[in-house]
Amino acid sequence: MTHFFINYLNLLIVFFLSVSAPFVFIKLILPKIRKVLNKKNKKIFSNLINVKFFYSTSFIFPPLIILFSLKNIDIAQYENIGKTLLLLQRVAGFIIIIYAPILINKFLSAINLSFKSSLFFIRYPINTYLQLIKLIIAIVSIVLAICYLLNTSPWGILSGIGALGAILLLVFKDTILGLVASIQVYSGNLIKEGDWIELKNLDIDGEVLEVGLHRVKVKAWDNSVTTFPTAKFLELTFKNWRNMQESGGRRIKRNIIIKVSSIKFLNDQLLKKISSLKLINKYIQEKENQISKENINPKKNTTRKLTNIGCFRAYIKKYLESNKYINKDMTLMVRQRPLNQFGLPLEIYAFTATTDWHEYENIQSDIFDHILASIEFFELSVYQSPSSQDIKKALTNEGSSSNFNI
Repeated sequence: MTHFFINYLNLLIVFFLSVSAPFVFIKLILPKIRKVLNKKNKKIFSNLINVKFFYSTSFIFPPLIILFSLKNIDIAQYENIGKTLLLLQRVAGFIIIIYAPILINKFLSAINLSFKSSLFFIRYPINTYLQLIKLIIAIVSIVLAICYLLNTSPWGILSGIGALGAILLLVFKDTILGLVASIQVYSGNLIKEGDWIELKNLDIDGEVLEVGLHRVKVKAWDNSVTTFPTAKFLELTFKNWRNMQESGGRRIKRNIIIKVSSIKFLNDQLLKKISSLKLINKYIQEKENQISKENINPKKNTTRKLTNIGCFRAYIKKYLESNKYINKDMTLMVRQRPLNQFGLPLEIYAFTATTDWHEYENIQSDIFDHILASIEFFELSVYQSPSSQDIKKALTNEGSSSNFNI
């Protein structure tokens, strides 16, 4: 009788320990672990706390205690509940096999967070490889759990899986494609977190937040987040602005269309007015000297003259060269594009000294504000399509002229 009570007392102690273990760990042990790890001041330790690795670890203690305690107990002594204890032991083992990968995933997540801000993470696909490891662990744990429940060898299950290879390939098609795509994306250094990318086919334009095994997250400029398969980078054409960001300058490439009818040679009055500009005063003097020497040549039938469009082009270039917000180490030019039905395109091609979007737009706007306001000084005109008011005014003037002639 005494032996009977001792056996059941042992069972009560086992169940009490299994139930109380998580509470003891969370309330008594975990605060001390946090205190010690905070003193270490290591990023990996703080991230283990942030992903609740230690908190989650406490819930694996009950099945561990039950499993190892029941293994050391002679279950044959418990005739009435022997089968129940065997079932409980098997369930505890099953829970451990399933729960252990969850803890490993949390540990890998802490590693991912620790390396996320490092240069090593930027250069190499740590996140992708960690996701692949998580996937392998999940598959292995499922196979082991099935083998444990069926009380069979894993090799028997694996040999059966070989026969179902075609089905598995179909099921994990996206995962395999994502894995291959992510490896090619990283090995080719096509994209990385923090890159500004643009995919016109998918109407995506924004910053890469995450490059994973299956998907890529992109944050658009309106703060919306788009998720799409990694394999799309191998199927579609996309633009990566990383080199622009790393170069330290962002390109300005914009045309101003000049009305051809406003282009002319400089007369003395206009030459004197333009010569008063300090930016191109030296340029005009040099050009005049050069033209004077060439015009002395008696063999030449024509004479060269300065034009308002040429002086205006020189003025813009000098203005850009004197602008502190323009990168002088990168290409800078003002050039004429081929004449078209609208007029003569004058292209400004330069790079700002910053890659920040807001600053870039402000710099570009200030430059073109000044250029457009300066055009009239050179007695040039900018082409603009006539509006309905312009046409109405022209017809009214034409009608008034006709009445007057009559």
